[in-house]
Amino acid sequence: MRANVDILEKYIENLVIKKNLLDSSVEAYKMDINEYLSFLENKEKDIFNSNEDLFIEYFKEIEDKYSVASFKRKYSTIRNFYKFCYLNKIVKEDPTGMIKSIKRERRLPEVLSLEEVKKIIDNCKHTPGGMRDRLIIKFLIATGARISEILNLKISDVENQNYEFIKVLGKGSKYRVIPIYDSLEKEIKEYINDYRTELKGATETFNLFPGTRRENFWKRLKVIAKNAGIEKNIYPHIFRHSLATVLLSNGADIRIVQEILGHSNISTTEIYTHVEKSKLKNIYNNIKLGDE
Repeated sequence: MRANVDILEKYIENLVIKKNLLDSSVEAYKMDINEYLSFLENKEKDIFNSNEDLFIEYFKEIEDKYSVASFKRKYSTIRNFYKFCYLNKIVKEDPTGMIKSIKRERRLPEVLSLEEVKKIIDNCKHTPGGMRDRLIIKFLIATGARISEILNLKISDVENQNYEFIKVLGKGSKYRVIPIYDSLEKEIKEYINDYRTELKGATETFNLFPGTRRENFWKRLKVIAKNAGIEKNIYPHIFRHSLATVLLSNGADIRIVQEILGHSNISTTEIYTHVEKSKLKNIYNNIKLGDE
């Protein structure tokens, strides 16, 4: 409905002015609210005649579709959207005003084995688009960076680091430098020379993956993983989970992993230690301490 679209644009414009958001954050807000508006349309409702019951029904419906972090972000986004509409007299009542915050137990993140990652990489097509996706996946698993951080990489973020690191612009407009393995240098250069010749001699501020949208990459990734025979729910963030788990299981200091992932709070990083603890518990259950 056109009215919903206009209201959303006004809300996003207000956010951009107040918070100076990155493009990736703006797209995330838009996606979250559009999903909710689509839900309302399927119920033959809109932002003007929705109610508390519909709001609760929506979040019960999506509860098992998203991670805890994504679920909470969507919940907060839509509540703030309603608050904006109410304060600007777009709606007469805020249906979320009397609802308490939703609390959910944090689930352990699903991860990929290195063998599964290799299968996904090997199933990328040998076309310019396929090699682009292959390199993006390699960046994701090599650095643990968020997909938005990878897609926002400039040529200078790699070249100026002598292909030993990438310079990533993360949340809160904070930069961090992440090491990459040596063979990735060769692949980056081959990608530019053989598949993206338009990038040769481009200015340093040019995007390494120009025109690549997160949502489109996500769809292609699911197809690639399905063709590789991977039955897990595949999404870009799973590579971040997987790298963190691999690093910790191989003795990496949790503070180093925190720095690589760009977590402001170490408690966020600690979720990955629980994955290893669950494996450790199984090992202990099979150990006999010399009682025989």
